[in-house]
Amino acid sequence: MRVSDIAFAAAVLLVGAWAGQSLGGLLGLIIGLLVGAVTGFVVFSSGMRMVVAVPVVSGAVVGGILGRSIARVLCFPNDCASAEIVAVLLAGIGTFVGVGLVAALVTRSFDEFRESQNRTSDQG
Repeated sequence: MRVSDIAFAAAVLLVGAWAGQSLGGLLGLIIGLLVGAVTGFVVFSSGMRMVVAVPVVSGAVVGGILGRSIARVLCFPNDCASAEIVAVLLAGIGTFVGVGLVAALVTRSFDEFRESQNRTSDQG
């Protein structure tokens, strides 16, 4: 395990705890820690590169916060906690998938570019 892996695991736990606490108090903090731990485990077990994992996790957190904010604006105060939860989940999952696709495609295109550069330098 590298230092960057440990730093990422700590960052995911902290971001999960912060996002959960800001979205839902103590229960949100606990859920955020659990989501952070699961996310860190999935990243490590799948061998995902940090250049892809960091934007994906960040995008999911920001998407969840935006979803909650939109639901709060559209509802009366203290009236629709269930709508906020649904908005957090849908926006978080949507941005997770969207940012994940973009990050994976960009990373793949950079890898292909580097491979083509290495092939031309080896031939020339």
